[in-house]
Amino acid sequence: MALPDRLQLEVATPKELVLEAAPTSVTVPSVSGEFGVLPLHLPLLTALKAGVLQYNVDGKKHVAAVGPGFVEAGPEKVLLLTDQYATPDEIDADAEQAELAAAEAELKALGGSQTGSEWIEASRRADWARAQLQALAIARAL
Repeated sequence: MALPDRLQLEVATPKELVLEAAPTSVTVPSVSGEFGVLPLHLPLLTALKAGVLQYNVDGKKHVAAVGPGFVEAGPEKVLLLTDQYATPDEIDADAEQAELAAAEAELKALGGSQTGSEWIEASRRADWARAQLQALAIARAL
């Protein structure tokens, strides 16, 4: 019996399944740090943080920005559940730079208080803008 050389990768948002691919490897941003998944990976369920999803299909590297959520990885499949997903061609660098600056200014204005709904929302906006800008930078370097 031959060992699998590909994974099934799916990314789902509340509205739709936004990505289906058959990569040979996947790198996922989790709250514990980035981790890689290859075929026959041990089962894992963890929280996803805003960051860059990277995967390789037929020797070509692909990237996308993902928001917070959950990721389930196993021997044959990687499933990401997230509210936010953007491919590099969907990202407007100028708009995201402006959003990041606005969110960081709001965080600065809120001072050292790292609690409260205003701080949490501004932090989420900043994290999402950073993830999109990072995905765009990686895609441009490919």
